[in-house]
Amino acid sequence: MKRRDFARLAAGALLAGGGHAARPRVYAQSASPGTEAAAGASALKVDIYSRHLQWLRTADEVAVAATEMGYDGVNVTVRTYPGHVDPENVAQDLPPFVNTIRKHGLLVRSITTNISDTDSPNAERIVATASSLGITHYWWGTYRYDLAKPIFEQLTALKPRVAKIAALSDKYKMTAAYHTYSMPAQVGSVMWDLLYLLKDFDPKFVGFHYDTGHESHHINGLWEVNLRGAGPYIAALAVKDYAPEQKRTRPVPLGTGMVNLPQVAAALKDIHFSGPVEIQAEYPNGGAESAQDSITLPRGQVLGAMKRDLLTLREGFAASGLL
Repeated sequence: MKRRDFARLAAGALLAGGGHAARPRVYAQSASPGTEAAAGASALKVDIYSRHLQWLRTADEVAVAATEMGYDGVNVTVRTYPGHVDPENVAQDLPPFVNTIRKHGLLVRSITTNISDTDSPNAERIVATASSLGITHYWWGTYRYDLAKPIFEQLTALKPRVAKIAALSDKYKMTAAYHTYSMPAQVGSVMWDLLYLLKDFDPKFVGFHYDTGHESHHINGLWEVNLRGAGPYIAALAVKDYAPEQKRTRPVPLGTGMVNLPQVAAALKDIHFSGPVEIQAEYPNGGAESAQDSITLPRGQVLGAMKRDLLTLREGFAASGLL
């Protein structure tokens, strides 16, 4: 993105604290994986990740902020405090939280959890409650390697665990979306390793929560090979950006780092992606980036940064017709 274009988007985004988005946003909530796409939705819908709004504690506050920024929905954190819904109380607390957000005309299709296995604390209760609300996707992962041991032996040992997650998802007609990272000790960072396990199961029930920022670390276009190779197993999309910094990388506002949004969009279109999309704003933003329950910057500035990300995504995806 050219610097003048980024400046224009940033200036417009800082108006986020001044009023609600103008375009109408009332959607039917999909009840099972793929329902929304099958109903003929013409474009992907973009959620804000409620982890970045944990300084707002009520569902009404979260919904108002999401609406001000122009997002279509909210991915709700079902994690211990400061997560928005405590997993221990999910059956009681998730329904009113979700229904309040939906009363504002917003979607709730995805939840973020700490489920790595079917015996993770409260796993089935979380999935069952989410399913009863018509939520279609839940965050799953993450498995880790012991790099001192053979990799394929460890992958083979994971097969029964993946099978149990697939069965849980099948039981409640949901999709477990495994979040991809870029760290070498985490299964799924190269994608082909986890795809080796997923390919034996229906992508309606298990798939990738593809992270554009982490996958951009596969340079020279290798991220695109991974994305296209996973094809129907791309269940959901987390959009963020990273930029090189000496021998490491750091999170940056969308459109200012390594992620090529038009190229990502073209690949997603070719593989017929139709799942949930969320923006993850992990660059410095007054504490919102790190799931804090308070912020050190003005509300309008924090929301303005995340609105700018949404405008950047819409511009980057425009040629594809996905947004």
